[in-house]
Amino acid sequence: MRSELMLLAAMPLNRLIPAERRTVRNLASSLCVAMGILHEGCNLVAILGLGGERTNQEAMETWVYCELVKENLEAGRDSLPMLIGRLQELESEWRAY
Repeated sequence: MRSELMLLAAMPLNRLIPAERRTVRNLASSLCVAMGILHEGCNLVAILGLGGERTNQEAMETWVYCELVKENLEAGRDSLPMLIGRLQELESEWRAY
């Protein structure tokens, strides 16, 4: 899975137009709120991020972007249920360890 994310890193977030970047940021923020994740913390950087993130918010933005690219979805409110479901699956996997 990590190798897939590294391939996606070749398409950096900064290549998005401002409206797309804002939507990814808003989706990530909504996911943090929905899952009770502190935006400013850094405990998820190593799990969700690719290495350059400093906060949970930045790591979540990277993860959201990578998930959207993997699923070939556009950034938008319609993708939020899928992202919440995927994040809940990951949480279940992490708790199993």
